[in-house]
Amino acid sequence: MAPIVISSCADATVIAAVHHAAISVAYRGYFPHSPPPAVAELQAVWAARLADPTATAFLASIDGQPAGSVMARADPQFGEGQVVGLHVLPSLWGQGIGSALHDCALAVLSGAGYRTAGLWVIAANDRARCMYEKRGWALLPGAEQEEEGVTEVRYCRVLPEHGCR
Repeated sequence: MAPIVISSCADATVIAAVHHAAISVAYRGYFPHSPPPAVAELQAVWAARLADPTATAFLASIDGQPAGSVMARADPQFGEGQVVGLHVLPSLWGQGIGSALHDCALAVLSGAGYRTAGLWVIAANDRARCMYEKRGWALLPGAEQEEEGVTEVRYCRVLPEHGCR
């Protein structure tokens, strides 16, 4: 496989396309009776997220083609950093792209001075939960929310002491 290149990205359309492709496969079992949001809907969501002055989105590319994305920002509910929207194209799962994006987001949050970070994940998404737990995230018991009729659980972790190098 060609090297993974991660760069900042402010293009809501590109991020929305990656998001759509990922959830069309990954979330199929969680929303069996409704199609995933259209790319245009996701583009509006990402445009709003990108307008947050604390937010930085990253795009992973392989051979110049989008492969995954993630956002690091201040958590709007809690006084810590937040990892949002970590998505990888399904055809590229298991190749280290998600890990690279994850580590980049943590480095940016750490470099911004955050000591801890949080994220939300669909409670039934064992694949994502396993990935986060292997990377030091801890489930916060009782921290749940309903989103689009699906239960999400909250994870948190202490950030590495070093920012981007």
